Amino acid sequence: MLDARSSLADHDISLHLLLAEADGDYLAGMFLAISASQAVYLYGASAFENRNKMATYGLQWEAIRRAKRQGCRYYDMFGVSPSAEPAHPMYGLYRFKTGFGGEIYHRQGCWDYPFDSGKYAAYRAFELNDSGFHLKHS
Repeated sequence: MLDARSSLADHDISLHLLLAEADGDYLAGMFLAISASQAVYLYGASAFENRNKMATYGLQWEAIRRAKRQGCRYYDMFGVSPSAEPAHPMYGLYRFKTGFGGEIYHRQGCWDYPFDSGKYAAYRAFELNDSGFHLKHS
């Protein structure tokens, strides 16, 4: 497990990049933010190859252990699909995260802060028309 750390001292937040590897190959990675009482799993990714090694579960376990060592009372897995509908493109993520137990809290969601409004408008237009992870409404 590799760890690259950066501290945002003014906000008492530490950011961690956790990477899982086997036999010299990276299998999964995640960004973890830790503050005084809460840790948040921000983003993660995993390789399709060697999924049987369950690297994403190992990363979550390590993240939870780090959070606990630093005195966190809460571990936020951040987001899931809006419902437990197997047809939703993000259902696998829903199943993965809810498999750890805990409670689901519905919140406002994420907000973007665009630095370049022209590029952001183009990005939003693409995102709204892309099939990606979004459900299409009829």
